[in-house]
Amino acid sequence: LRRTTRGMPTGWHSVDRLGVRFRPKELALLAARTGHGKTSALVNITMHRIEQDLEGVILYYSHEEPPEHILCRLLALLALKPIEPWTVNEIREHLARPDADSPTVKPRHSARDLAVLHDAMDRLRLNEHRLRIMHHPDWSADQLAKHAKSVAATTPVGAVFVDYLQRLPVSPTLHARDQEIAATGRKLKSLAVDIAAPVIAGVQVNREVIPDGYRDRVRRAATGSITEALDVMKSARPDLNYLREGGSEQEADLILGLMNYAADLRVEASATRAGTDHYEVGVLKNRYGPTGLWAALTYSGASGRISDNG
Repeated sequence: LRRTTRGMPTGWHSVDRLGVRFRPKELALLAARTGHGKTSALVNITMHRIEQDLEGVILYYSHEEPPEHILCRLLALLALKPIEPWTVNEIREHLARPDADSPTVKPRHSARDLAVLHDAMDRLRLNEHRLRIMHHPDWSADQLAKHAKSVAATTPVGAVFVDYLQRLPVSPTLHARDQEIAATGRKLKSLAVDIAAPVIAGVQVNREVIPDGYRDRVRRAATGSITEALDVMKSARPDLNYLREGGSEQEADLILGLMNYAADLRVEASATRAGTDHYEVGVLKNRYGPTGLWAALTYSGASGRISDNG
């Protein structure tokens, strides 16, 4: 009973304080528009799980990026340089060089920075037995579940991550897209119950959530102050009603909305030079806690790190 009710924290204290936990046998969704950090959030939570040293193997099903890209994202969360962190692209480019560690080749990074990266790689290797990354874009929810159950039959599964729900193909196809998404959600929920582990999946929110006149209002506000722009952009945060219409809400026990303000500032107010690292996670649905609350976080797009403020 303790294992059923305790749940896994997100790793962000400001979000955990809202009563958010990823519980065994439950389906949690991370809902966001394109560019708002679904994959980054999933990878950050994966890293939190690794650092907490909790029991059970982590299964990460990536229908978007190959395993080596996910590993570079994880390394970027570990490779914290004294001034600027390693970026995901820097790590990817460095590891892609066949002579990256050759003593005869002039390094592109300082010895100290390389030591930080190598230390991160060593730390990740120590936990590689606890993390399995699968990249099979053609796998349906049934195939994904079959694989997860086969793993669970031989070793405890601590958590399942899926990036992301709408990417899972449906066969046979149904008459309406929302029916297909709802069917996928039901299968992921069943998987969570069958293996007694939380299933945490990203879910795409369409641009219909953006109110009329949003771009003009963001642009006008951005010419004033970044605070004014942030206030305007709050009107475009994910809303549970759009998830209901999309078919992904019914089976979820927990739904968190993600809002990357830098993404909207870049897209909607492209002429401005203003920038922000403001990021928010909101509780849209929670069977065991309050809803409608949002936690303010900090997001570094280059490294993919999402962290508590301060």
